Amino acid sequence: MKILLNTMITLPFILSANAAFAEPLMTKAQYIDYSVLYQCAEMNFHNDLEKKEAELIRIEDLFKLNDDNFDTFDDLITQYERDEKLLDTVRVRVSKEC
Repeated sequence: MKILLNTMITLPFILSANAAFAEPLMTKAQYIDYSVLYQCAEMNFHNDLEKKEAELIRIEDLFKLNDDNFDTFDDLITQYERDEKLLDTVRVRVSKEC
C-alpha cells in the first residue's frame, strides 16, 4: 500500500515535469515575432549602435532570453530556420513592418 501511495503522489510530478521540458522555449509564432522585431532593430538602428543594443536587449527581455537558455534557443533557431514557410512569413512581415 505504501508503494502505491508513493507512486500516486510522485507520478503526477514526474508527468508534469516531463510536459514542461517537452515544450519548446518559443513557439513558431513567437519565433516569427522575435525574428521580425530583431530584424527591424537591425535595419532601423544600423547607424546607432547604442540604440540598436538597447532595442536588442529589450527584445531579449521580452522573450525571456538569457545566458541560461541561450544554447536551447540556438538549437531552436537551427530547427526553425529549416522551415521555408516560417522564413517567408518573417520576410513578408519585415518588409511591411520595418
